[in-house]
Amino acid sequence: MEFENEITVEVTEDVESLIRRLENNNFSLKETYDLNDIYMINEKELEEFKNKRKEKEECDNKEYLDLLSKCILIRDIIEENKETKMLTYKYKEYNEKEEIVKQGKVKTKIDDIDSAKMLFEKLGFVELIRINDHMRVYATEKDELVIQEVNNKHVYIELEDECHYANRFYNSIDEMKDVIINYNIPIKDNNYFAKKAEVELKEILG
Repeated sequence: MEFENEITVEVTEDVESLIRRLENNNFSLKETYDLNDIYMINEKELEEFKNKRKEKEECDNKEYLDLLSKCILIRDIIEENKETKMLTYKYKEYNEKEEIVKQGKVKTKIDDIDSAKMLFEKLGFVELIRINDHMRVYATEKDELVIQEVNNKHVYIELEDECHYANRFYNSIDEMKDVIINYNIPIKDNNYFAKKAEVELKEILG
């Protein structure tokens, strides 16, 4: 499994204002691509979750995160000159504040999205949610981040430890947080571990 450090924040200004803010701080657009995920979950796990919700009227965050931890992602990455299809499993550990303390992923390439979905359906899986993510990579010589527009509803910024365009490697979560702070990027609830899939899941399941 590949382990990595990253932070994700939900931005509280519109994407046009965010882009202006970055460009005024010497960021330039390096790359755009789309990342489309289908989250597949075992039908029995989903039914168990729904039954809990009926009993309790609502579930806490931990139960949503636990459900998502059992998902397989069928992923389609659409770049300017190529398209990559993958199966991905994401592994995450949380502390008592629901901050991510360890995360990694296992991934493998596949040939066809529909065939992969059909295979998992034959194994008792059902579609849980879809996340369509339009990505813009912005960088200066020393910083790099990705603007993510999720399902045409939410705007996030993600920073990963390994930069592809900036001349640096972020050695800690605090170094990544400093990028958000130094450029005065407004974020929701001062939360550096926003969970896109959890937000989408709650909007669908209520």
